Formats: sequence, structure tokens, C-alpha cells
Amino acid sequence: MPALPFSASDPGAAPRQRLALRLLQAALFLLPALLLSTPWALTPFAALALSAFALAPSVFARGWREVGRETRWLLAMAVLAAVVVLFSKFHFEVRWREADNRLRLLTAPFFAVLIYAWRPSRRWLWLGALFGLAAAFVLALYQVASGTERALGWTANAIVFADALIALIVLAVFTRPSGELVWTALACALGVAAVALSGSRGVWPALAIVLLVALIVSGGRARKLSWAVLAALALTVVASHWIAPLAQQIRLTELVSDMDRVKRGDHESSLGARMTLLELAGDTFAEHPLTGVGVGRFEKVVMATPQCAPPAPRIGFCKLGHAHSDAFEWAATMGLPGLLAILAIYLVPLALFARLLRAQSAGRARSSALAGLVLVLVYIACGLTQSMFAHQLVASFYAVAVGVLYGFALIERERGPQ
Repeated sequence: MPALPFSASDPGAAPRQRLALRLLQAALFLLPALLLSTPWALTPFAALALSAFALAPSVFARGWREVGRETRWLLAMAVLAAVVVLFSKFHFEVRWREADNRLRLLTAPFFAVLIYAWRPSRRWLWLGALFGLAAAFVLALYQVASGTERALGWTANAIVFADALIALIVLAVFTRPSGELVWTALACALGVAAVALSGSRGVWPALAIVLLVALIVSGGRARKLSWAVLAALALTVVASHWIAPLAQQIRLTELVSDMDRVKRGDHESSLGARMTLLELAGDTFAEHPLTGVGVGRFEKVVMATPQCAPPAPRIGFCKLGHAHSDAFEWAATMGLPGLLAILAIYLVPLALFARLLRAQSAGRARSSALAGLVLVLVYIACGLTQSMFAHQLVASFYAVAVGVLYGFALIERERGPQ
């Protein structure tokens, strides 16, 4: 256990503060461990982290005094997004549930300071990621074996399930303690298998980013393993052309078919629907460049299309309630301010992690700054084909994970990797 971030000379205070630290470390384990494998998702993490804060708020206050200035850009990003979202919510009289996901970004600075103030062991986060990936694979395998077409965990959405899996892989790979290669590799292999079982195709570029960065920064056995993983994925893609069940699950053949249909002008496919949504979002932004149509109200744009008009609406298409792309979704629903807000949501943390990464002289392959940097890149990649902040699970995880990793990165800048 790391040195406690407080003086234990007060017999009455020390036990309470030690309990707070243990609660926070348990919370770090549960954050990735329960994200996909239980219906509770982030709730246990939030409960334990808030309990740790409540047990010794003076420790948090000291941390804020020491590092509060370092979180000012993170706070500014969250406030900007909140202002844009709240204006849209009240201007269009949108339900709170549509604004809630985006407002969770306000928690990022809090968790950054909480981690910095208490200095818990980052190992708990890594262990939780391993458990979370293994549990998600077991759940995905059970669902597919039980007849579910695509594994979706407890998310009710196969794409969200796959997006969250890639985020857990980022934590497993880049928060790995020195010498813990085998367990990390095994858990990540299970995570990739769970992604395949989800049938989601939009996350593969994000996985490629993780593997590419891991290959660049790693050395020795880790680099050999990265090459082995890349070779295994390539072999899987090749094998899918001859193994029908595998081809059906990873949906590569379907993608080729969809592309052919789009070339012929047929948009009655999954890919065609995505392209139609992007066209609708672009037209909506052009018509309402300053305010959009209201946060969370893209569904109204979809329902107003001829495809959704009676007597024969296009059922699958008309159920799509967002633009399936972050930039297009925010621009169409909140106008130019929304577009600027989503750019800030990604580019501000990206710049902060890049700055901290440059400031570190050692341990880059395992640094929290690198983990944060890759996490943001993964969200950007996934956000090209999915509206990430339209879903509570991945939106909340982004806010919490960015804050937690930023807090660890600030510690590592001072003391080196934990």
C-alpha cells in the first residue's frame, strides 16, 4: 500500500482516513470490474468514491489547493459543455434525461482531485479491468450460446457494449504494472473475443489504435505479444471467409454487401441507414446552425422523413434516435455551439494528457497519461460511427475515467509511475 496522504498522528482521525483510502481503492477496482458484467455499472464505484470523500473532506480540500489550478482546463471544458446543453434543454423544453448524460462531464475534475489527494494504488484499476474483461466475455459467450444474435451484456445495445469493451482494454494495457504481461494479454484476448461476439464493426479502428500505440511504446516481450495479437486478428479476418459462423458474427461479409448496395443507390441496409442519418444531420445543421433542433431531439428529425411516414414506415430506421456520429449529433441538435463543445470534450483532455506525457521521462508504456491519451483517441474513433454521449454508460465512463487517469497522471509527473 502506498504511503497515506495524511498524518496519522491523530488517533481519532487516522482510522477514518485509512478506511477512506481503502474504500477509494475498492472503488477503483469496481469501476471497470462491474461496468459491463452487472446491471449496476458505475453505481458501486460512485457510492464508494463519494463515501471516501465524505469520510475525510479535508484531504480532498488539501488536494484541491495543491492541484486545483491543474484542473482548470478540464473544468472549463465541462462547464462549456454544460452551458451549451442546459441552454438547449431550457430553450427547447427538453426532458432532463436528454441532458443528463452530457452533464456528467462535470464530475471529471472532482475525480481528478480525489485521486491526486488520496494517491491510491493504480494497480486496483488494472485488476478491475482484467476482471471486467473476463466477466464481459463470459456474459457475451452465454448470451450468444443462448440464442442472442449479438452479445450486448447488460447494456441493451451491442454497439455500446463493444465501445465499453475497448475502453476496458485501454485500461488493461496502459495501466499494466511492470511484469504483468501474461494476465494482461489473456484478459485483452477475452475482451477482443467479446467484441467479436457483439458483432459491432465500428470499434475495430479503435482497437487498431490501441494495438498500434502499444506496439510503438512497448519493447521486449510486450512488443512480440503485440505483433502476435495483430497476426491473430489478421488470421481471424482471413478465416472468416471460410468459416460461416465466424463471418456471420463479425459481420464483415455483411459490410461488403452493404457497400455494394450503397453503390447501387440502395440505402436499405445498416450502412445505408448510417449514411442517411449523416445526411439528415448535415441538412439539419445547415437549417439550424445556431441552436440545432434541441439536445436529444434528433429522433424528431428521423421521424419527419418520408421513410417513417405511414402507411409503411421503415421500422428499423425509424427507431434510430441519434445521428450515430458525435460531431453530426451535437451539430444537428445544438448547432455551432454544440459542435464546438464536442470538439472541446475530446481535444482538451487530449492536449492535457499529451502535455503530461511529454513531461514524463520514464515508464511511458505504463503511464496514466498515455492511458488517458489513448482512451480519448478511442472515443474519437468510436464517435465516428456512434453518438457516444447519447448513452449513459459510455458517457459516464468517459467523464470518470478521464478524471481518474488525469489524477494519476498528475501524481506520476511528480513521483514517476506507481
